[in-house]
Amino acid sequence: MSTNDLNTPVQGRSAGQRLVGLISSPLAIVSGLFAGAVTVLFAWLVVADHPLGGEPLVIVAIEQSQNADAADYTGSGLGIRNTVNPEDNPDIATQGTPADDQARQPLDDQFDELAAGQNSFSKVLPTAPVKGMAEQGAHGLLPQISATGQTPAKVYARPVTARQADPNTAKIAIMIGGMGLSAFGTSVAINRLPENITLAFAPYAKGLQSWVNKARQNGHEVMLQLPMEPFDYPDNDPGPHTLLSSLPPPDNVRRLEWLLSRFTGYFGVTNYMGAKFTSSSDALRPVLRQLNRRGLVFIEDGSSARSSTQKIARQVGLTATSADLTIDTNPNSASIDEALKQLETIALERGIAVGVGSGLPITVERIIKWAEHLKKRGVLLVPVSATISLRKNVS
Repeated sequence: MSTNDLNTPVQGRSAGQRLVGLISSPLAIVSGLFAGAVTVLFAWLVVADHPLGGEPLVIVAIEQSQNADAADYTGSGLGIRNTVNPEDNPDIATQGTPADDQARQPLDDQFDELAAGQNSFSKVLPTAPVKGMAEQGAHGLLPQISATGQTPAKVYARPVTARQADPNTAKIAIMIGGMGLSAFGTSVAINRLPENITLAFAPYAKGLQSWVNKARQNGHEVMLQLPMEPFDYPDNDPGPHTLLSSLPPPDNVRRLEWLLSRFTGYFGVTNYMGAKFTSSSDALRPVLRQLNRRGLVFIEDGSSARSSTQKIARQVGLTATSADLTIDTNPNSASIDEALKQLETIALERGIAVGVGSGLPITVERIIKWAEHLKKRGVLLVPVSATISLRKNVS
């Protein structure tokens, strides 16, 4: 650098010179392109009517399957376990842990075959509602005694054969609850369980009438599960419109009418939970009185030793009975098989036994296997509706 360079004043460059300098710099070129792209994108977002306005759109009409409504729900938050789930671990005793795909596969394969199969039914029950057996309520159709005195308990019950009515033949009745809470599981139960098995539907799923119609077409009589207050309510909540011991009788009757209007075609009702409610005579009495007025029967699941149901039912004239055993208290194959054997023992000793269970895949599977050779052991399956009159005959 010369001395003259230090003494020469700094002179500004012209616009043309600066432009030439920028064009010759790669970094400047990249920066300029990026800034330009950001500017264009911002302007487009501000001006455009729709952020995806430039994207091609395709509108496809999707037809809803017949039973789509039945599967559009969840039992979570209602206090009712999604009792029939094809992805349940076959060994339900380990529920809550991730299912082992390899261990689950054999049961899944069996249930794919079960869901695809059909039983050969000897008795198709009439589609509900039968004329004269329902009246319009605030929330839907309500069961009623017809003008000729016919009751839903008689009209919607599955008839029994002469052999089933024979007091000298040991008999077992089984009610499976939680129906409607899974499309897959409900389909398996309807299609593959013996037709004398009674199915009880929870009141919360959509499309219940379609499921009930299908069940009756396949020979199954049906019941309605009534959510009732347990002792640990509301920590353990059976769901909306639960019958509560703390409510005034008119409020419980209104809740009862909502529940009774969920579908038609049931011959009676059963409790879902309800240890606290069924122990309160004052709360229970108006509800049982309404059930009697509508020509229904009450089948209690027998889970509460403190229940006043049978006593109050006699006082108000309601026909009622109770189950002897819950077959899937411990939901694994060995325990269920043992419970079914206990039912056989009770039936052989007393003439008739009533068992209840949920629609768990493992429960349904074990009942199917157990029932295959039941007649050879001298025991007949009968519908739950028949147990009241049959118990009178054998007592």
